[in-house]
Amino acid sequence: MADYGALLLRLILGIVYIMHAYLALFLYGPAGMIAYQAKHGIPFPEIGAWYLILAHGLGGICLVLGIFTRWAALANVPVMLGALLFVHLKNGFWEFNTRNGYEYVLVLLVATLASAMIGGGALTLRR
Repeated sequence: MADYGALLLRLILGIVYIMHAYLALFLYGPAGMIAYQAKHGIPFPEIGAWYLILAHGLGGICLVLGIFTRWAALANVPVMLGALLFVHLKNGFWEFNTRNGYEYVLVLLVATLASAMIGGGALTLRR
């Protein structure tokens, strides 16, 4: 069953990351994402915004398909670590009312690290 647990983990991570890429690319737009990152003090927001879009988008697709799973997960670690340190940590632990705490980001970060460690599991296109 461990391979199926890894499958569930990588599928949900992939879907979440694809949706985050969609949010950054189409709802915020690249300029909006750059402004958001600059507002939160993220160094080199132009590079960071495009890295986020590519890591979440391509990495998410790779996770869903089970292609280069470990690399796709590792590519998303800097994004989630940056979100934790620069955006959410100062708001406390909980996602509550309008406070965007770090609990959700922490779970995504640790789940992404776990996926990188255990690999793709069952039903991958490439092991």
